Amino acid sequence: MNPIDNNLGVRPQRSELDQGTRRSQEVERGSASGAARSGDADGRGESVSFTQTAADLFSLESQLRELPGIDQARVDSIRQAIDNGSYEIDTDRIVNNLLQSERELG
Repeated sequence: MNPIDNNLGVRPQRSELDQGTRRSQEVERGSASGAARSGDADGRGESVSFTQTAADLFSLESQLRELPGIDQARVDSIRQAIDNGSYEIDTDRIVNNLLQSERELG
C-alpha cells in the first residue's frame, strides 16, 4: 500500500476555508497596525486557534512523517519479479482506478 493515499477522507468545507482566510487577513491587519503584539503593556499575548480540519490535517501529517518513505522489501520483490519475467501488469485494475479517479474529480 502506498504510504500516501489521496483518499484520506479529509476535505475542508468552503466555510472553513473562508474563515481561515478571514482570520489570516485579520492577523495581517493587526500586525500591520501594531495592535496584535505579544506581550503588550496590559500583559495579554496573542491568541491563535485552529479549526478541527486544521487539527486533523496536523495529526495526519504527523502520522505520515512516521511512515517509512520507501518500502524496500516491496521494491526488492518487484525488482526481482521484473528480473525473472514474472511481473504482471493488471491493466484492468489500472483502468478501473483511473476511471474512479475521474468520477471523483467530475
